[in-house]
Amino acid sequence: MAAPRLALGIPARNATAHLPRLFESIRRQTVPFDEVLLYDDASSDGTGDMARAFGARVVRTDVNTGPSPGKNELAKVMSAEWMHFHDADEALEPEFVARARAAISEAVDVVLFDTEDRDDRTGEALGQSCWDDKALRRDAVAFCIEHTVTNCGVYRRDAFLRAGGFDTDEATKYNEDQAMHLRLALAGLRFSAAGYLGVIVYRRSGSMSSGHPIECARAQLEVVARAAAATGTTYADQVGQRLWALAGVLGGYQDWVSVKRCLELAERLRYTPASTHPAMRLIAMFSPYGAVRLREAFIRVAKPELRRGMPTVR
Repeated sequence: MAAPRLALGIPARNATAHLPRLFESIRRQTVPFDEVLLYDDASSDGTGDMARAFGARVVRTDVNTGPSPGKNELAKVMSAEWMHFHDADEALEPEFVARARAAISEAVDVVLFDTEDRDDRTGEALGQSCWDDKALRRDAVAFCIEHTVTNCGVYRRDAFLRAGGFDTDEATKYNEDQAMHLRLALAGLRFSAAGYLGVIVYRRSGSMSSGHPIECARAQLEVVARAAAATGTTYADQVGQRLWALAGVLGGYQDWVSVKRCLELAERLRYTPASTHPAMRLIAMFSPYGAVRLREAFIRVAKPELRRGMPTVR
């Protein structure tokens, strides 16, 4: 019986500066992808032509849609049974495809690969994200609430499509990867981890994530709120912990409307933070919003360097 085929889908917009690095990492695979497709999202810099020159099949749109609709479109036109999505400004380690083939089985629908963040300018390693196979197999929904899983998996194509693929709602745009993995987990797809550092994420200023920090935090709040709506109190601890963490982040941007939304949802779940300072925990018992405001005021007085240059939303 032939091994399942594996496709690579790349959403891209004006990406000619990054595609050579990505396609070099594709060329260096010890086992090749069976298909390579690129979604040319209304580029004006020759992205599609460059991708074709590298051997990719190009799907073009003349209206800028964003990466989530693009990845869904690629999933629909692929012929391979399994697929991986990869941003144009990232790269792959040489054994990615070989390790993916070894990890694919009838017992799983999603296989996650560890990732390493690197500085786009210097190549310096900034940190790694390593996924826990046992925790993923035990409860993928809990895991995907607790962790922001990025573009690092291979997916059974038909199961991905049945689950609805990427959420194209603008409210989740800046947290699309976590939204997608949670959608797959809530649909009952079976997760595992390959235990191989296969994905290189290059961090640069002005990217979709680093250039929109407030939007990323708000989108994560939307994703977590939807998880709470779908699961009720089943994951109250995991959701509550994320909500309180987000309240702190959004407080740093002085987005107090979103802070209130975080805390009101946590209160409805009857979640009480357990890891804050005892004095703050006591204040939070009477006024969660007051506790977050007090914490933020303290940081701005005692450690102003942590907030210097941060944009604010009032």
